[in-house]
Amino acid sequence: MRTVSSARRSGVLLLSLAAIALLAQQPRPQAPKPNTYADPALCATCHTEIAQRFAKTGMGRSFNEITPASPTEPFPAKPFYHQPSDTYFAMVRHNGKTYQRRWQLDYKGNETSVEEKSVDYVLGSGNHARTYLHLTPRNGLQQLPLGWYAENGGTWNMLPGYDRPDYPGSERPIHYECMFCHNTYPKIPKANEEDGAEPVYQLPLPNAIECQRCHGPGQLHIDTVSKPGVTPAEIQASIVNPKRLTPERELETCMQCHLETSTLKLPHAEMRPGRAPFSYIPGQPLADFRLAFDREPGKNTRFEVPGAASGMRKSQCFLQTQSNPATSLRCTTCHDPHDIPRGEQATQHYNAICRTCHAADFTRTLTAGTHPANPDCVSCHMPKRRTDDAIRIVMTDHSIRRTYPTGLLAPKPESYESIATSYKGEVVPYYPATLPPTPNNLLDVAVAQVRDGSNLKAGIPRLQSLLQKYPQQQADYYVDLAEAFHTAGDAARSQQYFDEALRRAPGSTVILMKLGNAQVDWQAWPKAEATLRRVIAKTPNDPVAWGLLGQAIFQQSRFPEAKTALTKAMTLDADLPEVHNYLGAMQVRTGDLRGAEKEFRAALAIQPSNAEWQANLAGLLASQGSIPEARFLFERAIRLKPDSVAARMNYARLLANVNLIPDAAKQAEAAVAADPAAPAAHELWGNLLSAMRDTDGAIRELNTAIKLQPDFWRAHYELAVALGTKGDNKGAEAHLRQAAQGNDPETKAAATQLLQRITH
Repeated sequence: MRTVSSARRSGVLLLSLAAIALLAQQPRPQAPKPNTYADPALCATCHTEIAQRFAKTGMGRSFNEITPASPTEPFPAKPFYHQPSDTYFAMVRHNGKTYQRRWQLDYKGNETSVEEKSVDYVLGSGNHARTYLHLTPRNGLQQLPLGWYAENGGTWNMLPGYDRPDYPGSERPIHYECMFCHNTYPKIPKANEEDGAEPVYQLPLPNAIECQRCHGPGQLHIDTVSKPGVTPAEIQASIVNPKRLTPERELETCMQCHLETSTLKLPHAEMRPGRAPFSYIPGQPLADFRLAFDREPGKNTRFEVPGAASGMRKSQCFLQTQSNPATSLRCTTCHDPHDIPRGEQATQHYNAICRTCHAADFTRTLTAGTHPANPDCVSCHMPKRRTDDAIRIVMTDHSIRRTYPTGLLAPKPESYESIATSYKGEVVPYYPATLPPTPNNLLDVAVAQVRDGSNLKAGIPRLQSLLQKYPQQQADYYVDLAEAFHTAGDAARSQQYFDEALRRAPGSTVILMKLGNAQVDWQAWPKAEATLRRVIAKTPNDPVAWGLLGQAIFQQSRFPEAKTALTKAMTLDADLPEVHNYLGAMQVRTGDLRGAEKEFRAALAIQPSNAEWQANLAGLLASQGSIPEARFLFERAIRLKPDSVAARMNYARLLANVNLIPDAAKQAEAAVAADPAAPAAHELWGNLLSAMRDTDGAIRELNTAIKLQPDFWRAHYELAVALGTKGDNKGAEAHLRQAAQGNDPETKAAATQLLQRITH
């Protein structure tokens, strides 16, 4: 065997060491800097004319800080009265700052539940509407209820979802998904990127959609054009130009914001696991960032604000041109995003585009007399319609049909989604419509079935079996399955999959908070306490975690400790009405009625449209003898939520106590109608019917109460009395014996005493 001598090996080693030393002296090539987002003002230094035109478009005016240079629309001349919630709103200014003010009138006609929140930002260009936002001390954004609409020359009214008796107050957060489409990408804390995290923004917030939302991060482009001797090809390569993308990628640049299939629960889209909220860059496949979904074919007929692209994609103009990429219809066929024409100029512009394909069709049908002489294609085939999700907005329908029904601009009533009316069925991939059957694609489609509860029955076993077949390192899918089991009422399996998620992401406070919320719902108070303490150990300034912890401790009757936790929550965020309500309920239990009243009123000052809290305060006032105000609040609670069984029953008891028996009976009857399966409502109505000498009605209702709840001892006693009135002593004795064996001390004593009287 041939070998290398030790001398030669030594020489090779010396040469190698020398080469390494020489290389060490050479400058190492640096890795290219990652492309980043630049100050958008720099774009205008080279592209001044385009920037000026774009600033006048809807996208260029989509989000702004409220300043003297960018004010709100002119304020309404008088307060806006919202009749369904019995609430007043006004826009006011103090010391140069704008506020939205809200109040109600109490039973004496004085202002109550007064709230003023600063108006810090406006979302919306004003082409259709403007929504006003409040910046919280935690750098979150909240949507204020009163908005401005362009219709009829400009009107003020409640925003979509708020035109209802129990509107959600002024605490609705602006989530990252909202900001994704209505603004340039804001900066957010890394800790708040996780799906389900509190939406928090770093200031200053950018103003409006700007160049880099369609062209991608621009710092590399700015650096490139600044280099001496740079070539046009290098400049082009340093920035995304949607025109140079494939038709599919170009269309996705628009569809990132204009492809929402439904604003109702579905879900309409699902971000891919591991993607940050603002990580999409034009030119990337949109499906790598998120998947879009729809109802089953034929089951989504709504016309909605964010659906221009999904409407266009249904049209024959789109479908029949996709075979030829060079001439395929896309958004930019008609729209120059830098300059949106208006008025007569827009009509001429869009009609001219129609005729590039349909000139011969138009001439032929006009000659044949089958087409109107009016040359305005768009007004017939892309008419303006009133949207279903925002009933005070009128927009162009992009579905491009031959004919449309009449009455497209007619007023519509506000509609509300409920568990009974929400979609139940298969959630179908919409974009992309077909997906390769990879494990992650299969899992993502399965998650879409359960995330909003649209297809729980089929979706839960599908997702569960896929996770067994394709176990994942990421926690996301396990969280979705845990929440699906929670929605389905299976606490044990929900806990199991929360545990699986936490094994994969033990540091996630978001998952811990979801588990803590679920354990509160399950009334697993010691477990909820332990989980929420883990959250607080990681994020000690989380007000919601402190509030839930206070509730969990309160339910374990450790009142001083619970008060400490609830007070801490309010210190961190005074805008949590639930926490005030928890504390008020606890103070009722501990006998601090004055403190309870203060907290119930504080909860209503934040969210006066909550019927339960109105009834809580009414019940407390009734117990203290403040009957006029209590009656006023009970009636308001019932107006807010007519099917509130608790409010109607408590109001019935108040009315009975002041000897208004017929009125009390009407409330009890309404409680039964609201929930025929509520035994206490039947018992109360029966008792009141007995007081009105309607013995047959009383027997009917008390019998129903006992059928629903056989151990309802008070109902047994009251039924015995009613039967005795009818002369049915044998039946009365049987029910008295039942009541005398129960565990209700007061009823047991009364039944025993009456039983002795009728049997001796």
